[in-house]
Amino acid sequence: MFKELDVVALTAQIPQENVWSVPKCSPLRQASGRISVLIPGDTGTVVYVQGKGEAFEVEFLEPDGRTVAIATVQPSQARLATPEDIANCRFFSVSHAVGR
Repeated sequence: MFKELDVVALTAQIPQENVWSVPKCSPLRQASGRISVLIPGDTGTVVYVQGKGEAFEVEFLEPDGRTVAIATVQPSQARLATPEDIANCRFFSVSHAVGR
């Protein structure tokens, strides 16, 4: 269904146990140390296809290209992104706006 470098939009929330890489500076990481979930509408790029497409590793980025998270996504949890899909502004971290 999806191939590497396809841009996808989530159609379902991704469980935290499927979000396996969240950098310390990610806007998904809360002050408490907890990690916010990925939600429908978040867009990312397929970076790896597992097996014959049973699941996909998707990288979610901030507008400047910094990694927000990498997650394992099932085919039923995403669709190909369209021109109407936009990067979610919640991935723009305030620390980037003021310069870290």
